[in-house]
Amino acid sequence: MTEPVQALEIGRAATAFTAVCEICLGIDTAVGLSASTFAGRLELDLDEAVFLCRRGHQVSIVRAADLPAAAADSAAA
Repeated sequence: MTEPVQALEIGRAATAFTAVCEICLGIDTAVGLSASTFAGRLELDLDEAVFLCRRGHQVSIVRAADLPAAAADSAAA
């Protein structure tokens, strides 16, 4: 049985994050625990990486793409 793909997008300038492992969340809810969060760090020179939660489930962390110039201009207005 394969695990579901977990992905989290972080901001362009973010280096640290706290995430919830959805698989652990299901396990914890079933047994009354609340340890499904974990923290990590993605250096600015990396756009993506795979992290493991405390129980070893894979979570893919992806840095958000830059806004196209037209979208950035309209967002600033």
